[in-house]
Amino acid sequence: IRDRYMGLKEMQAGVRAQLTETSEKMGDRAKVMEANIKECNKDLLTLKNTMKTQTGMAYKQSQRKAMMLIKKKKLYETQYNNLTNMQFNIDTVQITTEGISDAIGVANCLKQTVAIQKAAMQHINIDELDDLQEEMQDLMQDQEEIQEILGRDYSLDAFNEAELEQELDELDEEIVAEKLQDAPSSKLPSQPQKGEAERIGLSELN
Repeated sequence: IRDRYMGLKEMQAGVRAQLTETSEKMGDRAKVMEANIKECNKDLLTLKNTMKTQTGMAYKQSQRKAMMLIKKKKLYETQYNNLTNMQFNIDTVQITTEGISDAIGVANCLKQTVAIQKAAMQHINIDELDDLQEEMQDLMQDQEEIQEILGRDYSLDAFNEAELEQELDELDEEIVAEKLQDAPSSKLPSQPQKGEAERIGLSELN
């Protein structure tokens, strides 16, 4: 199948190249016809302006020239239309050919992908994956329990509540003493007692 696809791909590449070359030739010839049409229009306009001032035999001679220019213009227009139509048909065929080539390439890639996936799935046991998933969930639950146990705080149980309150009172007194020390001497009150220091400290903290 692969060899047949490669051969078809090479043949289509050759067809696309030939179509592209033919389309370019048609386009070049159409440009020439278009230029000839413009030249005829230019000559007709010049002759028309000349005929406005002519009479008699001179006018009739200009009429014959005008008829020849009109015939040439019609011939060029016919050729131009034929060439543009042929170029359009060639471009349409080229687009269709490229679309077919792309479709064949996509189909071939899909076939190869499906074959690879099928081969890979043969090495996968769904039941084993399900068991592994359950084991992972159990391990995660065990890990959470272990972290909870290791993260317990036993430090508060090792201290006496009265000792903690005493240290807190001492801290309050230190704060009040430092504030009094930083205050101006004219505003210093008499040295507070322990209870008064506690009352002053708490009031200032609040």
